[in-house]
Amino acid sequence: MENYSYFINVVSLMLVIIPVLVTFISLRMACRVRWDILFRDLGVPIGLYGSVLLSTDMVLNVQDSKAIGPATAIMLLTITYGGLMSALGYFSTFKRSEPSSQKNQQTASWKSIFIIMLVINFLYGWAMDASSSLDAYINPVALVVFVTTIIAAIILSDSDHRIEVLCQASLLSAMICQVFGLIVLFQSFSGEGINEGMYEGLKLAMNGLLYGIYSYICIYIFSYKFGTTERIDAPLMNWHWLEVTGFLIFMFFAPETLRESLLH
Repeated sequence: MENYSYFINVVSLMLVIIPVLVTFISLRMACRVRWDILFRDLGVPIGLYGSVLLSTDMVLNVQDSKAIGPATAIMLLTITYGGLMSALGYFSTFKRSEPSSQKNQQTASWKSIFIIMLVINFLYGWAMDASSSLDAYINPVALVVFVTTIIAAIILSDSDHRIEVLCQASLLSAMICQVFGLIVLFQSFSGEGINEGMYEGLKLAMNGLLYGIYSYICIYIFSYKFGTTERIDAPLMNWHWLEVTGFLIFMFFAPETLRESLLH
């Protein structure tokens, strides 16, 4: 394939590279964090968040089915950028003679955390505003599911395990929203094309995933302030986030196979 432009999207690159680099520079100055560990842990969730963010408004506001393909391509491309950053960090951890670990890591300052969150929120806010429809990123049901899951996790868990429990709660809320979204979609299915109810199911699923991933990213960053990063087991969590996002893509955006296209 000679058209390499298929694999380049400037906005996608910005949404992945800028947050990871700003986080690394800030934490490097604050607590000497290793670049390979940070890239390994943060590349995937940042890429997943950016992919869903860029696709949400486009998918929920299109009336032409032909736009779904490009939206899905952008989603996959942004995930790929994040995955490549994580891969670079992961491979680099095997270069050193000592095992990669965040134990005995110095804690970051509130100033560094504030700078990171300011840049990330500004960038994501810009991306949402550029989509011209902030309403696309607000879903009451997804918010209720997310908040309820987080509160339940806090109440039922011990403070010594709060960091890992909150990460799991963020993942669980995203999974619940995926199932709820599918329920709404199938309940609205009539066999006569896409209707408003089906869009509501998609909006619930995509925003539930956005809230969960954003929460996880914030928890990971704040863990450097409290020295609890090791408890998160970020590589394992990244696999789980990939599974949930893959579930969303294949249940809502799965394209026709080549065989089906030829039959039509």
